[in-house]
Amino acid sequence: MPAPATFRAAGDRAAARLRKRAEWAAAAAQRRAAHDLAHEQWITGVLAPYRITRALDAADLYGRGRRHCMWGAAQEPAVDEWEAGTRYPLFEQLLALAALTHQSPDSFVAREGDEDFDIRDTTMWCHISKAERTRWRPPITEFTTAAIEECPGTNDCRDTHLF
Repeated sequence: MPAPATFRAAGDRAAARLRKRAEWAAAAAQRRAAHDLAHEQWITGVLAPYRITRALDAADLYGRGRRHCMWGAAQEPAVDEWEAGTRYPLFEQLLALAALTHQSPDSFVAREGDEDFDIRDTTMWCHISKAERTRWRPPITEFTTAAIEECPGTNDCRDTHLF
């Protein structure tokens, strides 16, 4: 008959496995909840183009790298059009963008006060070179209505194209 210490060690290992599975299940539930919330936000058309630009900049994806960064999830000019606010990304493209930039999908959603943000009113303006100041443009805070209406799956697309 095995010693009681052997049973205790086996029980401790089993308990540790159960705790790990519970942690994984909790993390999966959080990811599912965040995914569902991001989908509800995406479907209403509240993504902000400048948040896409900011995420790509933070991930050091500049120039041609931006166009080729989506691993086939988007055509070459699509990422530029997202940043310009003239094309609304599909939800699958949003998820690929979030994975690429290591951000949550809801980080691309417009927040209250975004439209009032102007870097010229902050101390950051003093840290930008004169050449960068001449190239600076205000952030694009919303997608065009036509872009949202043309994106399959959004509420505006359903209202526009379905009867």
